[in-house]
Amino acid sequence: MCNTTRRHIIKWFCLSVLLWISVSCSKNADVPDTDVSSEKMTLNVGLKLPTRATGNEYEAGETYENYIDIAAENYRIYFFDTDNKLIARFEPSGFIVSEGSDFRQYGLLGKVPAILADYKNFKIVVFANWPSGYDDTNLIPGTTTINDICTAEWAQYDCLKDDGLDPDAGRLMPFYGVHEYAGVTFTAGQATILEEPITLLRAMAKVEVILETDGELNLSFSELRINRYNAKGYCAPKDVFHQSGYDHNGSWTADYVHTLHLVNGMNDEEEKDFAFRFVRQWNEGEKIHTKWETYLPEYQNIDMGDAYSCIKAKFDDIQAESYTIFFAQYDGGQTDNSNDIRLNIERNNIYRFTVTVRNNRLVVNVQQWKYAYDNEYTFD
Repeated sequence: MCNTTRRHIIKWFCLSVLLWISVSCSKNADVPDTDVSSEKMTLNVGLKLPTRATGNEYEAGETYENYIDIAAENYRIYFFDTDNKLIARFEPSGFIVSEGSDFRQYGLLGKVPAILADYKNFKIVVFANWPSGYDDTNLIPGTTTINDICTAEWAQYDCLKDDGLDPDAGRLMPFYGVHEYAGVTFTAGQATILEEPITLLRAMAKVEVILETDGELNLSFSELRINRYNAKGYCAPKDVFHQSGYDHNGSWTADYVHTLHLVNGMNDEEEKDFAFRFVRQWNEGEKIHTKWETYLPEYQNIDMGDAYSCIKAKFDDIQAESYTIFFAQYDGGQTDNSNDIRLNIERNNIYRFTVTVRNNRLVVNVQQWKYAYDNEYTFD
């Protein structure tokens, strides 16, 4: 059998969750009783969560990675001024839901607070699936800032550890989105439609490990664990107050969010680990593929000395020692995991590792964005 190369892909996790401002309805959905009078200013808001990428350089999120718990009102939509100070909350009075093969769409309708008549330039900020809820009682118009909310204690979530996303169990992906609008006029008796969407940013990183083997090997991981992780993360990124900080219409850009937002401004001090979650197994020709995954809060690997996060893998019936997969760049099949080539674990990213075992050779193949790096281990 030949010893071929399979690429591991680290790809920016697709910005596929959009808050889409438009008149939204479905032939199969009932329009809610909104009790909006002709004297009120109204806003139609659609939350569209496509499961396909919006551009060729992004990967689509899977079902629960796009899910917002609308029915439980696990979201908040606020108006802020251009100085990032709170104006008012937008409270939809009803919603409709429609689904297709590649999307889930929510249409919201509600009254615009009267104070918005004084603003033509403003921001809309969206928070969704925050596990601790939303402390509306302490939000003060004209005083509370976007940063006040994003750094609040109730803006944190717990690491899922070996559990996956599950709405029934309350394990949800937190989202954050912001978009600034200019020259908007709200008119009594009319629904305002904002054409530009608000793109939502996922709070977690996703890490996948895929084992590819020849069928006759019957090989699997006896142990696969993430070593060093943060027990908590922030639901929102740090200092992102404008869509240009992360939303680039599906195009790669160097100023995508790279500033980590760590609880207490640092990684957890204690070293700890937990097991990846088995997802599924499938065949492609004579090859068997087995996939494990986990979701992680952000983690700083750069400038951390030996306190870096990595993946430890052990294999059945081969050797007792663990093999380490680094969050780092590879060159010519090798990496020294030095500080200047390490990768932080960042929100809204996928880190995917494909491990190939053929002819007693283990190959961990790494590709970061467009550039391929192979990390090859040889068994004795």
